[in-house]
Amino acid sequence: MPGTSLVDVLNNTFVSVSADLPPADVNFLTDVDVSDYSEEYIIYPEEVEAYLSRLNVYKAAGSDEISTRFLKEDATVLCEPVAALLNASISEGFVPTIWKSAEVIPVPKTHPPRLTESDLRPISLLPVLSKTLKYFVRQWILNKLEATFHPNQFGCLKKRSTTHALVSVLHLWQSALDRGESVRALFVDFSKVFDRVNHNILLHKLCFQGIPGFLLKWFHSS
Repeated sequence: MPGTSLVDVLNNTFVSVSADLPPADVNFLTDVDVSDYSEEYIIYPEEVEAYLSRLNVYKAAGSDEISTRFLKEDATVLCEPVAALLNASISEGFVPTIWKSAEVIPVPKTHPPRLTESDLRPISLLPVLSKTLKYFVRQWILNKLEATFHPNQFGCLKKRSTTHALVSVLHLWQSALDRGESVRALFVDFSKVFDRVNHNILLHKLCFQGIPGFLLKWFHSS
């Protein structure tokens, strides 16, 4: 469009991917017991210190402009106030706006990129404190859901990777061929799969799987 800056073009392109998805249902929490917060989900300062001390100081800061070097080098001093902030967010089911903001960097998939729609990948730089809280919440969710995962689930799990998936599927195919059977394979790639997640469906699935109500309130806020 004439007069439109490159920044606006990129922004409109990235936003358009999920523009048709509905916002989170404001009535979702009506029938959810959000008062089930317990000591099991307290984040302790020593846990925060351990996480901050492992930060990569060369990683860029997010939209809050708090550097990883500052958080890592002063982890011993900062762990208590940071733990208090994280626990307040969880117990109150509220995510600060700044923690939901991201610096979006368009990274080329091809060199040189020619089309903004297909040749650029948006990489989001989240605040380090936001990622710190996400680390603990992820562990709680995995503890609740891990027993329900299929044995052939390899993505987003510790000690599992694409390599494991390839070894598993090659073993399956070669075993079938050794038995004189045939192999047919179908590969499906979902475009923009994470950007196209319907949050209402996700919230209902988490509720169905028995995720505590106070965490559902937190997810609804996020």
